[in-house]
Amino acid sequence: MSAAFRFVEPVWRNYIMYVDMESREGNADAARYLHCWQSLTPEEQRLHMPEQLCELASVHSWDVVGWVSRQMFAEGNAQAAMCMSVNRSRVLQKVAEYAAADAANYKDRELFAKTAGLMPVASRGGGGSVPVTIFNAPMATSNAVAGVRSESGPVHASGLRDMDSEIVELSRVMQQGGTACRAEREPAEPDDDEDEDKTDDDYEEDT
Repeated sequence: MSAAFRFVEPVWRNYIMYVDMESREGNADAARYLHCWQSLTPEEQRLHMPEQLCELASVHSWDVVGWVSRQMFAEGNAQAAMCMSVNRSRVLQKVAEYAAADAANYKDRELFAKTAGLMPVASRGGGGSVPVTIFNAPMATSNAVAGVRSESGPVHASGLRDMDSEIVELSRVMQQGGTACRAEREPAEPDDDEDEDKTDDDYEEDT
């Protein structure tokens, strides 16, 4: 049980505090366990093992683990609520500052709009409105990458081409661009066979 209580801070023996909290809620077994702990001397309280007290109080060890985990969870929720209550306005102010600082901070604007109630947020149950994403980054298409514009590609009923057509168009444009680039990079090769084509009469004329 001491290994299970290693998450209790600052030391695992402080688990008895959560047992005390459980007993204050009317749990008779927890009150009996706490009474056994209180009957120990300070030295015994410092050196005791929870399993020993479980035998003295006639309670199961998993019950003690359940008491401690339940009270720790309740305490954690209370701490989180206090943290959010204290820092909510401070964090919201920082979000608003970042949202207005740069056009690229679209996520901060989206978060601020949702917090302010200006943008619908989907409910946990799956119903409600679907959140709208504010995305200001430009999207590159095959035509933009290749530097050309084609109006002949097939389009969907919505006015946009599907993914397969987009990939085919991108491959075609890239192949055309690669062929043109190779033609520009490769200079015309000199004709090394020009001298071989000359006849004996041509050599006599040259001399």
